[in-house]
Amino acid sequence: MRTQRTRPWLRSATLNRRKEIGLVVLLPIIGLVGMAFWHGHISSAEATASQSQPTRSNTAITAPVEKVALTTLPDTIEVTGNISPIVQTDIAPKITARILSLPVHEGSHVTTGEVLAVLDTRDLDASIAQAEAGVLAAQAAYRGAQMAEQMEGKVDNAQIAAAQAQLREAQAALAAAKAKQQLVDTGPRKQERAQAALAVAQAKAQLVLAERDLHRMAELYNEGAISAQQYDTYQSRYEVAKAQYESALQQQSLVNEGSRSEEKQAAAEAVRQAESAVRRAEAGLREAEAAAAKAQVRHEQTQNALATLQQSRVALQLARITRSYAVLRAPFDGVITQKLADVGAMAMPGVPILREEGTQYRLELNVPESALPAVNVGKPLEVQIDALGNRHLFGIVTEIAPQGDPSSHTFIVKVLLPAERDVRTGMFGRVKLPIGAERRLLVPASAVMEREGLHYVYVVDSQNVIHLRLVTLGSAYGKSLEVLSGLNPGERIVADISSPKLQDGMQIRPTEEGR
Repeated sequence: MRTQRTRPWLRSATLNRRKEIGLVVLLPIIGLVGMAFWHGHISSAEATASQSQPTRSNTAITAPVEKVALTTLPDTIEVTGNISPIVQTDIAPKITARILSLPVHEGSHVTTGEVLAVLDTRDLDASIAQAEAGVLAAQAAYRGAQMAEQMEGKVDNAQIAAAQAQLREAQAALAAAKAKQQLVDTGPRKQERAQAALAVAQAKAQLVLAERDLHRMAELYNEGAISAQQYDTYQSRYEVAKAQYESALQQQSLVNEGSRSEEKQAAAEAVRQAESAVRRAEAGLREAEAAAAKAQVRHEQTQNALATLQQSRVALQLARITRSYAVLRAPFDGVITQKLADVGAMAMPGVPILREEGTQYRLELNVPESALPAVNVGKPLEVQIDALGNRHLFGIVTEIAPQGDPSSHTFIVKVLLPAERDVRTGMFGRVKLPIGAERRLLVPASAVMEREGLHYVYVVDSQNVIHLRLVTLGSAYGKSLEVLSGLNPGERIVADISSPKLQDGMQIRPTEEGR
């Protein structure tokens, strides 16, 4: 005969099924026992109250009573956000250099212009020295160009004046030679003798002028303003004028004596020489004027030297500005919140080494579009900050984002907070915004008693007997509490249960009615 064995998985399922059936049966039993206990407790309390009621009614005490009524309260919505600074900036260098000192740390309070970091400046100091040397060299070059332009301008003016004078002398000599030739050809007359005397006077005047020019050129030659060749030119002009004067004297003598064939030939030769002298004088004047035309080139050279000087000065200024970048200063009054580098590290342009934020903060709220009409710029709001022990601050709305988040349908509203030392970036804040009005049933907080996590009030009936009643509470509004269930408008309650003599079923003497 074979023994029938139960499979393990089947046995386990059977045990679990039995446990479920037992649990289903046990739960109603536990509920019935609890209800019986509760009814017994209530019945016992009522029996005790009914037995002791005559005694308590004979010993009624005075208690404040008020009638419960619906109160119109603003319906609010709570919006939250984080605190952020009004201004915040990263302190980053503009140059590449090693950090020599960082006299601040996280939490340091700094003022505008205070030194935050100092970088190595040896290469920058060398650049400044090089730029200063460049400025000195450019200044020397500019002064030399100015002196050369001024000196050459004086020489050019003197040469033009001398060439013009020489041309005038040559033209006068030519006129005299032609007059003499005419006298020689026609024979001496009274007028010819007068002309001969005039020619002598003119030749003498030219000799005096040439002598003066020679003295003036000698002074320039001694000063080094003109070359020896130019001085020799004026020396030869003086000799020519002297020879012309002597020739005029001889011609005067010949006129007085009468004309001969030799005299006619000499007169014609003198005219040819005078014409040649005029041509040479004209060529000399053109040469002097051409030399003076080069003055524009010399002026441009002077201007180029000036531009080079200005460029070197700008380079020096730029080197000094770059040197100033080695000292990083606080851009405003604030607090160092992060230290991102240490002494000895290599600072790079644009890479922050410190972070500073201002001392004034704002709360950035995420406001639903339904509550947006409750805020406007300039409106004061009461702000609750959890980290400050539910401390309340009053801020001012300074900005409302013109565009909201399409996914959450919220808008950023920025609230400027008053100066508060304990406020920090990243703290959590709350604001209640009114979105309408609602009638709520409120009772004084002094009328509510708490037992084992439940809340009770003493309801006063028409016979001024108090009855303990369980109520469900809602939000708190100052010194009042909202009752969600357990009370109806118009019922009377004990407004202050601080008296330890109050008991369920006791008759009291009310001291006040209504609210």
